[in-house]
Amino acid sequence: MSSSKTTVLIVGAGPVGLILALRLARADIDVTVIEARDELDDAPKAMAHLPAAFPDFIKAGIFDDLVAAAGELSSTAMVFRRTSDSSIIFEPPHNPNRPGVLILPQGKLAAIAHENLQRLEHATVLMGHALRSFNDSAEGVTATVSAPDGSEKTFDALFLVGADGGKSTVRKLTGIEFEGETLPCQLVASDVYYDFAKHGGFKHANFMVDKENYGLISQITNDGLWRVSFSVPLGLDLKDIEAVVPEKYEAMLPGPRPLEYKIDRLAPYKAQQLCATSFRKGRALLVGDAAHLTNPYAGWGMAAGIFDASSLADALVSCLQKGAPDSFLQGWAEARREIFLKSVDPISKECFWAVQDPDVDSLPQRHPHLKAMKAGKPPNITTDVTTLPGYVQ
Repeated sequence: MSSSKTTVLIVGAGPVGLILALRLARADIDVTVIEARDELDDAPKAMAHLPAAFPDFIKAGIFDDLVAAAGELSSTAMVFRRTSDSSIIFEPPHNPNRPGVLILPQGKLAAIAHENLQRLEHATVLMGHALRSFNDSAEGVTATVSAPDGSEKTFDALFLVGADGGKSTVRKLTGIEFEGETLPCQLVASDVYYDFAKHGGFKHANFMVDKENYGLISQITNDGLWRVSFSVPLGLDLKDIEAVVPEKYEAMLPGPRPLEYKIDRLAPYKAQQLCATSFRKGRALLVGDAAHLTNPYAGWGMAAGIFDASSLADALVSCLQKGAPDSFLQGWAEARREIFLKSVDPISKECFWAVQDPDVDSLPQRHPHLKAMKAGKPPNITTDVTTLPGYVQ
């Protein structure tokens, strides 16, 4: 059995794990990322990235590449529309001094982060490598990993980070539980070629409000590819979902009938509001979906994960290079968990129910998140680790 050493071992090569790795490698900290898949995950997932995440993209050294791949920053964060006739219910006021939203599918973001990471001296990415077990001690972590050829390797690291999604192996091996609820529906992300701009004047992100046919319609590329997300009952398999797509599109898509569209792909997933009972156990830490899951209607699932990664990078640099005690990481873990429980979780649930609200006309006056957006004061879900006890600069 071969053995390797690294300072931080990250499990999961999604955007959150890769951004954490970029931040650490650029700080000259040796980092190894292992990913069980042979290739990066390119399934239809998050795609709208709010300006609050831009400083973290800049620190990771990928912001310019992301903007180049997106083509532009959209001027509109989101629009709420009636599904019945596509009319606008609410549109946040445009602030010319505020950057636009970055519209880029999660898979492309991960690919750009991966490409940049491979160029860094202190970073290693190993695809097809799956975590099997690990031992945690006061001195560090020893992880056993299976390689693509079936052999096993061990990695000795000072810290282990689980960025391996909602079914996180790291979280399960630590014995940390998820708490929360599964919402009463299944969500479907479908990528489709259709001219929303021509037929409905749609631009960028559009939240469709209706008791039954609610969802999200967002532009992906400038060549006509859009994301149409909608809900279906729990328990439907992919074949059942494919059968109801025409009905959903008939209700949600603007334009003349019969509709002419081309589906690129679709992916169902559960709508869950879950949070780990702790984001840290010993030298193992959790970020992103490994630590928390939320529905997409506040646009905070990916954002919360990026803020986890960037703040953890700052915390680890303080510990590894500046002499902050390991216990400082507990303060980071508690701060990130509190933000999820007090802000991300309740507001995301409010947004989930808002897009189903039958009293559409009064929604902007009643909904706390929309009122905050209208006032130009969206909640802050970032963490400044310099304010946490024990931080060393």
